[in-house]
Amino acid sequence: MSNTRVGQSPVAKGRLAVTHGSSQAALEPSCLALLALRSDKGPARDLAIRFLLHTQNHDGGWPAFADDDPGSSGLTGLALFALNQCGITGGATDCGFQLLLNLRGWESHWLWRWKFKTSDRHVRFDPDKFGWPWMPETVSWVVPTDYSLLALNASIKTPSPDQVRFRVRRGVEMLFDRICPQGGWNAGNGVVYGQPLAPHLDTTAVALLALRVEPSNGWVTASLDWLQHRVQTCFAPWSLAWAILAIDAYGRPTTQLLTLLTDLADSDQIKDCATFGVMVLALDCAFGRNIFRVTE
Repeated sequence: MSNTRVGQSPVAKGRLAVTHGSSQAALEPSCLALLALRSDKGPARDLAIRFLLHTQNHDGGWPAFADDDPGSSGLTGLALFALNQCGITGGATDCGFQLLLNLRGWESHWLWRWKFKTSDRHVRFDPDKFGWPWMPETVSWVVPTDYSLLALNASIKTPSPDQVRFRVRRGVEMLFDRICPQGGWNAGNGVVYGQPLAPHLDTTAVALLALRVEPSNGWVTASLDWLQHRVQTCFAPWSLAWAILAIDAYGRPTTQLLTLLTDLADSDQIKDCATFGVMVLALDCAFGRNIFRVTE
């Protein structure tokens, strides 16, 4: 990336495309880049903040892509977390937090609760324990819930403290309700049609980061053990970087994993801008810096 000319760079206007060379600005890589630049007072950081504020929908949320449909996406929590870490507060972030407090998975609606408790038993989960959806008027998913919990727990200015505590508690309950039987998380439910599903590395790592402020329990320990074992044979930079952030956040050693990630970072095959962003965040752990580490 350092050899890319400014005029061709995907961050030239304070935004990042999904891949280098793409003209479509995307929210996730832009947020991850902003988190990586959070301590840099240079123009790239300022442009990224401006891009996020300009992209915000009227309802307070964010779309997945610039100029996308007006419906806010499950990346709203990530956008708020990124702005929060840069010290941005005010009307825009207040509106975003209010959207998070109001937005919930459809299983929380009484009709859907009745449906999942009576006629539809193929998917095993408790509809009383809900989080956040990828898109409005859909059920809760793990990653949007993770991002939303990170945003609410890290908020500098907390609107409606009682409502925040309620939503955080329901979100945490939802994650534990949908955990895979051996620990860890996949995109949605841990068991479907009576069959246990396998966890995913990146989803498990982000869920553990979202739960970092919670008291540790057997499920957290099992998930962390699974992640630390499984990542030893991972060569996907995206998943490896998230795993390093989670393992380091819980105070476990990551030296060998950082060496592996450093070798992968030299590869010219990495074109995904979101991966670059999370890799920078993970490599920061080598210097004792982890944006997700909780000071106890």
